[in-house]
Amino acid sequence: MKVALLEVSHWHVPLYLNALETHGVQVVAVSDSEHVKGTAIAERFKCPLYSSSYELLEREAVDFAFVFGRHSQMPSLAEAVIARNIPFALEKPCGINMAQVTRLRELAEQANLYCAVPLIFRMSELLSALQDTEGHLATDFNYMSFRFIVGPPARYETAGSGWAIDPVFSGGGSTINVATHFIDLFRLLTGKEVSRVSAVMNSLTHRGAVEDYSLLTLQTEDGVIGVVETGYSFPSTADEQREFSFTLSSDRIYAKSGPDRIEIRDRQNLAAGTRSRRLQLDTDVYYPLFVKQVLTECRNGAKPIASLRDAEAIMQVMDAAYASARQGGTLLTLTPTSE
Repeated sequence: MKVALLEVSHWHVPLYLNALETHGVQVVAVSDSEHVKGTAIAERFKCPLYSSSYELLEREAVDFAFVFGRHSQMPSLAEAVIARNIPFALEKPCGINMAQVTRLRELAEQANLYCAVPLIFRMSELLSALQDTEGHLATDFNYMSFRFIVGPPARYETAGSGWAIDPVFSGGGSTINVATHFIDLFRLLTGKEVSRVSAVMNSLTHRGAVEDYSLLTLQTEDGVIGVVETGYSFPSTADEQREFSFTLSSDRIYAKSGPDRIEIRDRQNLAAGTRSRRLQLDTDVYYPLFVKQVLTECRNGAKPIASLRDAEAIMQVMDAAYASARQGGTLLTLTPTSE
C-alpha cells in the first residue's frame, strides 16, 4: 500500500511514523508547507518531499493518505484528496466549524470513499474496561466528567506548529483541540446525541489569543450530563506531560480514575468494595494502533472506527460551545442533524 503523509509538521505526526514502518506499507511522499519536519521525515522514509500537498497529489500515485495540517487548512486538503478518490485519515477536528466538516462528509459519502478520524479513545483501555464492566456500550450512564489538562501553548511552537495558538488557523484553544475526544466519548458511552451545550473559557494562565482553560457541559435530551474540562495549563515535563482524570456514574456502577487505573464500585454489590483495574492512560500509545487499524479497515472494505459523520456531530457541539462562551456561558439548544 502506497501511503502519503500531508503536512508532516503537525505535532501528532511523530506518533504515526513507527507504525508506518511495516511490511506491506510504503510511504511514497510527504509534504510540509511549514518547512519544519519534512526533510527529516522524507529522509527517514527515503521518499520525495513536497512543499505543496497539492503538487504531491498531482505527481504521486497514492493508495492512502494521512492528512494533517492547520485546522483551517484541513478542509481544502481533504477536498483535494477526495477529488482524487484516495482513501484517507483526517486529523481531528477536520476544520474550524461544522459547515466545513458537513461539506467534507457529504463529498466523501457521495464518492463512497473511506475516511477515518483519529478519535483514539475508541480504541482505549478505558473504553474496553467500561465495556467489560457494563457488558456493552451505550449504557445507562447518569453523568460523567473528564479533566484533560495538557502542557503550555509554547509546546506547539516548539513542535513546529505555532499556528495552533492563533485562532485564525486553529479555530480556538484547548476546547477545539482537546475536548473533541471527550465529546465523542460522551456520545459513544451514552449512545445519544448532545442536545444542550454550555461553556465558559478563559486565557488567564498564559494570556494568549486562544483559551487555555475551558469548562464545557453537555446534556442529552433525557438529561444525562457530561462535564469536559480542558486546558493548556499543566506544567508539563518529559516524565509527566498532562493531567487526565475522570468520573462516570451509571445505574450499575460508579467509576473513577486512579493512578494508571480505573476504580469501580458496583451499586448492587457494595460488599465487594472497590475493584481496581490497571489502565494505560497515556493516550499517545493509541495512535500507532489507529494507523494499523485504519489501513486494515481500508484494505478490507470495512467502515472506519470513527468517521466524518462523527466529526460533524462533534463540531456541532464545538460551534455551540464557543457561541455559549461568547455569551457568558448561556445554555444553547442544538438542532438535530438530518440523517
